[in-house]
Amino acid sequence: MYIAVINKLALQLTEIFNLFLIISAIHGFAFGVFLFKRNSKENKAITFLNAMIIVIALNNLQSWLLAKEISFLNYIQIPWHFLIAPFFYTFLVNYLKIEKTFLNILKIVLPLFIASILLQITYFYFTKDTKTAFEYHFLYEKYTSFEEAISFIISLNIFFYCFHIIKYKRNLFLNILSYDNLKWINNFIILAGVSYILWAFALSLKFYLNFKDFIIFFYPLRIMTTILIYWLGYELVFILRQVEERKSIRKANSNNTEQEITNYSKKFERVKDYIVNNRRYLDSALSLETLSKELQISNSQLSKIINEQTSQNFNHLINGFRIDFSKKILLDPNYNKYTITSIALESGFNSKSTFYNAFKKHSGVTPTQFKEKNV
Repeated sequence: MYIAVINKLALQLTEIFNLFLIISAIHGFAFGVFLFKRNSKENKAITFLNAMIIVIALNNLQSWLLAKEISFLNYIQIPWHFLIAPFFYTFLVNYLKIEKTFLNILKIVLPLFIASILLQITYFYFTKDTKTAFEYHFLYEKYTSFEEAISFIISLNIFFYCFHIIKYKRNLFLNILSYDNLKWINNFIILAGVSYILWAFALSLKFYLNFKDFIIFFYPLRIMTTILIYWLGYELVFILRQVEERKSIRKANSNNTEQEITNYSKKFERVKDYIVNNRRYLDSALSLETLSKELQISNSQLSKIINEQTSQNFNHLINGFRIDFSKKILLDPNYNKYTITSIALESGFNSKSTFYNAFKKHSGVTPTQFKEKNV
């Protein structure tokens, strides 16, 4: 009786699992069609991501057909899992617009994918008449398991490399980061990491059980890939809309921004010319308030002009002029025997220590070191 109950529960679990597979496959295909229609031809990145989603759907569909014991799959099983990570990697480098900097992995993996299929066909052709059905299926299961293990190792390395790019190569795609913080891609990589743990567990048990009665251990992995398709689908629609809207807003306001930058640039040139031509930086008492009165603009406006054009504050800008002036004095042989303090005070600094701190901050060396290197 207990055995009958257990068998019934196992059968129900299998049916639920199979339902997950076919629903995820249908959803993947439906979303692929939707994304294909919505995506512009110029956006190669989304094309590759769409390809990844369809490959996951095909993999789940094949698993569902296997569970339904479709006979032709006993002789040929397409290793769709080979393509999932390469498609994601290719999407990533294209989305970040760094594809020219990194290796085209698809050129390496696609031949392996095709070779794997050809090997299966060749194996079937040469062994179908020399083995019993039991021997053939056992050897075929063994072959596809080793094939899957190789795919797992390659795929895992590619995903680690994707993680490396996101975490350590951010300086290469700062423009993308200005309208997409890539949090959704980080989340996808985390979910993919969970999938790899489940895959490693199932694959290890498959070898441990000598390729028999292993299918139940792949159920969690298939459920996880179902979740991935659903999550990625809806997240991607939301992100794409958000990015497109931000680009639209930015483009609409770009002309105004360019005009503002031009205006600030002209105002800064006026400020800079006044400071340099009148050598106002040599006045140790010069302040933002004093200069703003002389230029007849407000303190806040002067501060904003300087910050917008130089990414510096008022004191940093003035000290830069003072340091440049002091360097000329330090290198002039006529002032070779003058003290550092005299040069510092004449350059507009209030003390020798302030001069030393500012000089090292701007130049990376002290005034004395600068003089020794250049005289």
